[in-house]
Amino acid sequence: MKLAGTVKEIATKIMKLDLNKIYIVEINEQKSHRTLKQNKMLWKIIHLIAKQQKQSDMEIYCTLLERADAKSDYILAKAETEDSLRKIFRGVKFIRQQEIDNEIFNVYKVFLGSSKMTSKEMNELLEITIQLCSELRIATW
Repeated sequence: MKLAGTVKEIATKIMKLDLNKIYIVEINEQKSHRTLKQNKMLWKIIHLIAKQQKQSDMEIYCTLLERADAKSDYILAKAETEDSLRKIFRGVKFIRQQEIDNEIFNVYKVFLGSSKMTSKEMNELLEITIQLCSELRIATW
């Protein structure tokens, strides 16, 4: 059973449980995740930028995630693993090739992406996206 609500609501539900059973309880504060409306707006604007810049939506998305200082990491991998990385991470940006022990590897910057952002983080990403539109003289409304 998963309980969600205010402390008062949860306490009321807990008081209705069988007093003779043992329960394990974990309490986490609910985070405010980005909304579907925010997501739809973001991708609509990304598409406008990508079309004007003659780049893919994902290239623009990675650029915006970088500008927003979104959570990211660097991964060293063989070139043939790039498709697998793209299935795991929302944003994958090729950085450079690097030779290690006579083998060629690629360095990638990987992003978790906007689906893991809070509403506040998503608003910041949207502001950065709209700012880029302004710089490129792309009307967003």
